[in-house]
Amino acid sequence: MALALTWLTHLSGDQIADVLALLAAAEAADGFHALSEASLLRLRPEGSSGTGAHLLARDPDGTLAGYAALDERSDRSTAEFAVHPEHRRHGVGAALLAALLDRVRAPLWLWAHGEHPAALRLAQRAGVVSRRALFQLRRSLAEPVAPRALPDGVTLRTFLPGEDEAAVVRVNKRAFAWHPEQSRLTTGDLALLETQPWFDSKGFLLAVDPAGRLLGFHWTKMHPDGLGEVYVLAVDPDAQGTGLGGALTVAGLAYLRDRGAPEAMLYVDSDNTAALRTYRNLGFAHHHTDVQLLLDPG
Repeated sequence: MALALTWLTHLSGDQIADVLALLAAAEAADGFHALSEASLLRLRPEGSSGTGAHLLARDPDGTLAGYAALDERSDRSTAEFAVHPEHRRHGVGAALLAALLDRVRAPLWLWAHGEHPAALRLAQRAGVVSRRALFQLRRSLAEPVAPRALPDGVTLRTFLPGEDEAAVVRVNKRAFAWHPEQSRLTTGDLALLETQPWFDSKGFLLAVDPAGRLLGFHWTKMHPDGLGEVYVLAVDPDAQGTGLGGALTVAGLAYLRDRGAPEAMLYVDSDNTAALRTYRNLGFAHHHTDVQLLLDPG
């Protein structure tokens, strides 16, 4: 198939609509999201950080056959792409990956959501150097969630937009200093997320000490289909080992259950043994795996 490949830094309204339609078709066929939330946010004009690019692959009739999102940060270039189900097995994915590698000309991290077999095959051909696995875990909220006591002197309150952003970003950076994506959260990113339809300050629980200093937070999310999410759970290193993480987790789960969520999900790196142990003790079980592959074709 002859494809027209176009790189863009910003998309028009019609182009965004085409991409969203392609992603919806891919999700319906595969059963999981084709792109991460970060890439979806960059589809919006206000979500462009200046480090991202969009690759459109159109067939001779002008139909969007494939789309790739590239985050071109100097320290870690990351990409993910999707091919419309009606255009698969015609070389679209291979063309997208070749264009990504040609543009980056350096090691590239590539997401294969749901361990999509086609993406894994293409990555293997390009040369996989290392692999990172991200587990999605889920648990039922049918039964009440037993509360856990907070550490002495610690209280919970809800997030105050316009006041708590700097403190949340500070604790997030300290808690996720090791994390390649979450550690990048800025106050600008947080402000953008506050504009999303799902944002609910009442489900953004902050744990503070008697002086009002933020020690940790549990940011919950309700998906349009009613699924609840442990969106971000962060505990300042100075407060780790006190039981605060477990208390924050169950407080957020109770809130999601009260909102009517029948089930809760979260993401955790496969090598984060401490977090996995905590979540499994809370009744979470594996649902599916997203993998991120480091490609270095030389």
